[in-house]
Amino acid sequence: MATLDRPRIEQRTPEDLVRDVQRGVVRIPQFQRGFKWEAGDVVKLFDSILRGFPIGNLLLWRRPAPAQTLHVGPLTIEAPELDSALWVVDGQQRITSLVGALCAAHAATDLRFRVHLDLDSGEFHTAGTRQQPPNTWIPVSFLLDTATLLRWMRENGEWLSDEQLKLADQAAKAIREYQIPTYVVTTDDEKPLLDIFTRMNNAGKRLTKAEIFQALHSQTAGDAPMTLAAIGRGPAELGFGALDDQLVLRCVLAYRGGDIFRTDFEGEFESAADQAETFRALAANLRDVVAFLRDVAEIPHVKLLPYSHVVPVLVRFVRLHGAPEGRAATLLRRWVWRGAVVGTRARGQSVADMRGQISAVKRSDPVAAAGALLERVPTDIRFTAELDKVHFNQAMTKINVLCLWSAEPREPTTGIPVDIARLLDEGNPLRPIFDSTNLALAGTIANRIIGAASGPASILRKELAKASPEVAESHLLDKRTQNLLAKPSPAAFLERRADTLTAAFERHVDRMAEWGARDGRSIADLLRTG
Repeated sequence: MATLDRPRIEQRTPEDLVRDVQRGVVRIPQFQRGFKWEAGDVVKLFDSILRGFPIGNLLLWRRPAPAQTLHVGPLTIEAPELDSALWVVDGQQRITSLVGALCAAHAATDLRFRVHLDLDSGEFHTAGTRQQPPNTWIPVSFLLDTATLLRWMRENGEWLSDEQLKLADQAAKAIREYQIPTYVVTTDDEKPLLDIFTRMNNAGKRLTKAEIFQALHSQTAGDAPMTLAAIGRGPAELGFGALDDQLVLRCVLAYRGGDIFRTDFEGEFESAADQAETFRALAANLRDVVAFLRDVAEIPHVKLLPYSHVVPVLVRFVRLHGAPEGRAATLLRRWVWRGAVVGTRARGQSVADMRGQISAVKRSDPVAAAGALLERVPTDIRFTAELDKVHFNQAMTKINVLCLWSAEPREPTTGIPVDIARLLDEGNPLRPIFDSTNLALAGTIANRIIGAASGPASILRKELAKASPEVAESHLLDKRTQNLLAKPSPAAFLERRADTLTAAFERHVDRMAEWGARDGRSIADLLRTG
């Protein structure tokens, strides 16, 4: 039977945390987007410590840990195998902020950890790597160690006033002696740990449900734990991009057959073996989902999914019916594209509709399941191109980029097919043709191509103007449009390309969504079963 010792209540100082992190005693589960605090959050944390304000409690879980390489803020630590490590359940942001700044404020490249105390005002600030801090700013990393602080004072003693020296000494004392209430739990059962967690308040930005789940369910075998982040990296290895923890969590819940929006994770897995098997099976399941999205729906990367909820729905489909193929794959492709267009009109997908889609795939066979999904999409909506959508926080922008991608763009200078996965992983794959913002269509997709940045827009225009017909067509440019670039005639070029893109985009979306096509079983299937 699971046992729980009463939580041990301890007082830890920032100095204690620095020591334990550097020794590998404190372990922070590796979330893909683990450290979310901004510079202002870190500054407020140090200000609270200086003023003696409470910064919240820490919750640590005592359990074994393997030898592994740890990354805590700007620090890299080779941690040994331990029988009794302290895993952080609540307090990741505060621990990372404190330890990162107190160890590396003077040397870190990340602005958030470059925290300095202004000895004139008594306020904390962060300093960029290209910024030369004023002489009155002292890195907080110099305040933790007495010898380092004294050396800094000696080196700057000629201009430091008594008030400034006093403030530096007071700040150092406040940081070293600050007491952080810490609950240390020793248990082999996660339920009481989760109960404690839910009754504690988080400082700063709250952990997401995905991060809570990962903290409680992490497999910690060696340097390759089977975590949500590890599963999310699987699609990246296929060139589809990494899935974030929240999306992977929904995939886990969809695979298990429950409500993907539920908040109760107690008793999700019967055992560690059950969890490990689920994670392994889900990783294989996602390979089939990626193959369908890339090869059938012609969506090459997760960042181009107009709505990411299709991934957990497809996970559930694959769990029940196997990899989509034949008629079922055709119907699912229509569902993905029609749903994307409908979503842009409705400005998103409702939680109720997403739950309904998960339930809809529970049918007797794959064609019936795909048909049930299609039945949930209105049939009286058609796609209208919106070329002014160029920002990636909009679903229509992703549809626009997918339409550009359908022409199989090639790099203008080499003719090599564009590596869109690399471009998306690096940032925005769209390159402007004209820099001018005075042109009527300069802010639209008509003034963009998909390609790697290789110089100013003027160079790109010359490359496109003299490109071979195959390369030009891959960017939806005909010979007349190329001539308008060569003259150049910016307004005429953009007007003609806008007309070309509008027609091409609507053709492509109609081809993928197949509006008005007969949904359900194919005629051949009906004849075979009739």
